[in-house]
Amino acid sequence: MLVGHLPEHAVKAYRDERSSITRLILEARWAYYCLADSLEQDPDSDIVPTLRRHQLLHAGALLDVLALRTQAPDLYEAARDHGALLRELDGLALDDLPHNGLDHLRAQYARLHHHTHGEAHRTPSSTDDSLPPQRPCHRSGPRLVRQMLDTYAWANLDRTPRFPAVDVASEQRQHLITRGLLLDWAATAAPTDNATASAAANAGHALRALDRRTALNDLRARAYLRDAFRDLDDQDEDDDPHPLNCAGRCDGTGEVLTVLTWEHHGDGIYTPVHQEPVLCFGAPTAHAPDCATCEGHGFTYTPGYRELCLDGRTSDREPAAAASASQGA
Repeated sequence: MLVGHLPEHAVKAYRDERSSITRLILEARWAYYCLADSLEQDPDSDIVPTLRRHQLLHAGALLDVLALRTQAPDLYEAARDHGALLRELDGLALDDLPHNGLDHLRAQYARLHHHTHGEAHRTPSSTDDSLPPQRPCHRSGPRLVRQMLDTYAWANLDRTPRFPAVDVASEQRQHLITRGLLLDWAATAAPTDNATASAAANAGHALRALDRRTALNDLRARAYLRDAFRDLDDQDEDDDPHPLNCAGRCDGTGEVLTVLTWEHHGDGIYTPVHQEPVLCFGAPTAHAPDCATCEGHGFTYTPGYRELCLDGRTSDREPAAAASASQGA
């Protein structure tokens, strides 16, 4: 493969390594699984910070390469956020210009693979005026990546007696769909990447075999992935689209980027370590004072961490929710 053949090769960190989308997914999901498994078994383990760093680095690199291919702004923002959190874990000031989180992410990816990491930026000669490829689903790119990683982790964690209530087969199927959809999106964005197109088709074939359907050609197998995801997705955004000036501040996407996890440093000091898109209610949200998950506090706590409770979120548009929120204030 020629240097500069794919959009991500405009960035030196990825041009030197030239890793495939398939490999990036493998690395990101394994890092995510290792962190999730460690947090479930021993959240206070000394290895957790290292695993968290690996997860940010590999998931960030996957998001960045997908953003370079698809030109999706939400993927770019998510990759930059991962880089900013990586900078914080590495003890660097967030206002240390001219390097931002994305620069740091790319430099650390290059260093991980033993490449020169001083020039991790986009090359000056690279330009791409083409229109971005059509998004294969209404769901945001970062949320799709997160679901792909999350379903892989649960499909493996749920094999133990600790999680008897979760359907492993369902998690495996959802992982196959979301992974295949990401591969299909990346292949569509770079038509010359035959390896990713083949991987997307194989995912479609595997899904049809799992669903006990007859075999199709590669293009129709990839189309089956997209159809399966539409059936899987329980959010029909076309029925009730959010306006660009949505009061929930989602800018019309139907999702808002929200911090979900904070790390406790003692003396009531928490720093954000993870955020992801959550469903936008179309209005500011409150938290039900009778929430069964968090008892109305809005947060749940594990050793060393604080998690945002999403179960009790209510829209301020609803009079009952607003009243209950004011009573709990």
